[in-house]
Amino acid sequence: MNLSKWLLKVFGWKVEITTPDYPKCLICVAPHTSNWDFILCELAYLSVGRRAGFLMKEQWFKWPLGYFFRAIGGIAVPRKRGSALTESIVEKFNASQRMAFVSFRIFSFLHF
Repeated sequence: MNLSKWLLKVFGWKVEITTPDYPKCLICVAPHTSNWDFILCELAYLSVGRRAGFLMKEQWFKWPLGYFFRAIGGIAVPRKRGSALTESIVEKFNASQRMAFVSFRIFSFLHF
């Protein structure tokens, strides 16, 4: 049992994924309401033996967290205009044989 699966089990979570392990995919997580969404999603995906990249504000990539976030698949997003983020993501997808990318998005206009 890997560490992610064990941590989720300790807190009473069980992960069941029925989607095939596609070599390239985009996973959308919404609504994203807190930073715990990121932690739980990352633990869940790792617990089934899969890895995914994710976008995060570049401010989070300063020492000491920057090394950790890059190691688990983080991509720093510059907040300035004209940074060509979309083109950069497309290039990474095209250059990789395997890449799962998670998009956390806040949808404040959705009500459940």
